[in-house]
Amino acid sequence: MPNFKEQDQSVKEFVVEKAYLQFIFPFALKKDGSDNLIQQLQQQGYEFFTLDNAHLQDKYYGEHTVLHYHMEKIFLPNIEPIIFPSNPKKKEGFRRFSKTFNQEYFLKGKYLQTNFQLLSIDIIICPFQIGMMNIRVGLPDNMNYSEVLEFTDLFRVMEPFADKDSNIKVGTKSQCYKEIKDFIFELLCPFMKDFLDQKNINSSYFGSLPFYIDERLYVIGYIALQEESKLDIEEIYRLGNISGFDNTGHPFIGAKNPAYMKRFYDTHVYDRWADETYYVVTDYTFSCITKSQGELTYMLANQMFGQYYYSFLLFYYYRIALMKLNYDQRKIHKGIKGMDVDNLIMQITEFSAKIYNIEINSRLAGKEISNYLKKVLNIDKLFAQVNNTLNDLYKNEERMASKRHNYLLQILTVYTVISGIYGMNLVIHNWEGKIAWNKLSHYTIFEYIALFVALSGIIISTVMAIQAVRSYIRAKKRSKKNYL
Repeated sequence: MPNFKEQDQSVKEFVVEKAYLQFIFPFALKKDGSDNLIQQLQQQGYEFFTLDNAHLQDKYYGEHTVLHYHMEKIFLPNIEPIIFPSNPKKKEGFRRFSKTFNQEYFLKGKYLQTNFQLLSIDIIICPFQIGMMNIRVGLPDNMNYSEVLEFTDLFRVMEPFADKDSNIKVGTKSQCYKEIKDFIFELLCPFMKDFLDQKNINSSYFGSLPFYIDERLYVIGYIALQEESKLDIEEIYRLGNISGFDNTGHPFIGAKNPAYMKRFYDTHVYDRWADETYYVVTDYTFSCITKSQGELTYMLANQMFGQYYYSFLLFYYYRIALMKLNYDQRKIHKGIKGMDVDNLIMQITEFSAKIYNIEINSRLAGKEISNYLKKVLNIDKLFAQVNNTLNDLYKNEERMASKRHNYLLQILTVYTVISGIYGMNLVIHNWEGKIAWNKLSHYTIFEYIALFVALSGIIISTVMAIQAVRSYIRAKKRSKKNYL
């Protein structure tokens, strides 16, 4: 919402024949809480999603269908076990649980009032205690373009901070809420509050990952316009920045400089099928806007529910996981209790080996759109930072190990020299058979030194042996531990 008025700008309006929105909320799960969450989801009527269940193809998407056998051909074989795990025990995969709602609610803002259809909700349990919630919404037919953008902007605000966002009501006549957060966690998914990791009590935002500002939901959108609509760069720019109404209730663009909007277009818009269909990827939304008709528009909507939805989820998860690993590395440098260098090294290694993939799609269009997602979400740069983190951790571990070995060598050298000088036999004869304790008072200074060296050597050797055994046991446990 801008705090300025745009002068001398005409904003086009279009009739939106169909609009489907998917709102993504990332969150941190409590440690070791995924198994309990799975049980709770199943009790609440959520069904585990697999491609083998053909009856799920048209269950969650309103009037649309996502053909599972098509999905199998879209992604590379090494990607399928990650995004389509065969059972809910596969912790290295995206364990998706979905539930159909098909219920009507209303949303009222300062300049907008409309009903909407809540189609379904996904709860996705990902590796490294990261979860994602997806709320699928269908809007009424033939809304204005600005109204669709305004609805998107209002619904994605979990907690209002702007004056305009604080004037909303959402729900039903009998159950109405003033915040989207309460609508979701009081009415739709009240059980989820028990599984969110809220250790970051100083966070400004509800459910925030401490390394990721997520006070606004990410939006996956599909907008179908009338066939005669003529899209310009300004209207596509509005979609990328979700610019609905300004402070006076008028449609706004959010920028005035045509050159600026052209640079935005070149970076964020995939226009292989212009001027009919465009895909827009920004920090706020991944949307398809089209004026195609007939079977083609039906197919494009199916893709946004299916293959492109999963492509986005994977890269969005990469972004969050990579930021989490970088954040954990900074916590180690700050000396925060509970952060283990070895654990972080193993997490980075397992993420790189089991989860992260440079290529995920087998089709040309999928590859090209994935490149936009990677670029805009900054995946390559984040992965390079994690690799540098791993190298720094290994170097730091080597330095620390070298220091420990040097200290140990110094201690052993001292004991070796002293033992060599005294031969460790000045007082040994007093320990044969029954120990002659009464002779301790008659020892010379050199005999006391020999006694101290002998006893301390025994104690230190015992402690070192115990530590070696404990380190061996921890190493064995670490090798068997699943860090995902």
